[in-house]
Amino acid sequence: MKKIILSALVASVTLIAADSAAVYKSGLLLPANGAAIYKKNCALCHGEKGEKIAFEGSIAIAGMDKVKHAKELKDYRYGSINKYGYGAQMKGKLVDLSWDEIDAVAEYVQGLK
Repeated sequence: MKKIILSALVASVTLIAADSAAVYKSGLLLPANGAAIYKKNCALCHGEKGEKIAFEGSIAIAGMDKVKHAKELKDYRYGSINKYGYGAQMKGKLVDLSWDEIDAVAEYVQGLK
């Protein structure tokens, strides 16, 4: 009986681990996944390929220089800029991201063209 219970427990833990491995979550010790973060946090306003003009007066972000973009995103996260009046909204999307994750998003966006 103990072997059956132990086998069922191991199978359950394995299934749970396999199911959660497919989902990228910020803060876990995984390599930063710029594409997954972008799709979760950015695509609604900026479009799947960075083609949308998110706010009046802004530009499409697809192909944006990754160094410049990463600096701007970090400034939004820190709260030091408020372009187009959406600083709080941008900060809310970035506040839980590490610098490596922000760099990964900027690199992903540079590849969108």
